[in-house]
Amino acid sequence: MGFIEEERCYITFPALTEVLKAEKRLQPSGIKFWLVPIPREITADCGMCLMCYPEALETVTGLLAAEHIGYERSYLLKKRKFKFFQQ
Repeated sequence: MGFIEEERCYITFPALTEVLKAEKRLQPSGIKFWLVPIPREITADCGMCLMCYPEALETVTGLLAAEHIGYERSYLLKKRKFKFFQQ
C-alpha cells in the first residue's frame, strides 16, 4: 500500500451550458473524460469542469474548437491518490 501521483487535465468553461455541450459532443468520440467539480487548486468557486488524461488534451480541445464550444483554460494537475494494491 502507498501513494501514487497521477496527472489529469482539467478544462474550465465560462458556463455550465458549455460544459454540457462539450459532454454531448465528446461522448461519441470514445475519448475517456469525466465531468467533475472544479478542483480547489484552480478556483474556490463552485462549478463543473471536464477532466481527461493528459494525452487526450490536444484531441479534446481540437474537437471543442471544431464544434465551436468555447472553453476558458486547461490545467494540468498532479493528484496524489492512495493505492490499495501493489502490482
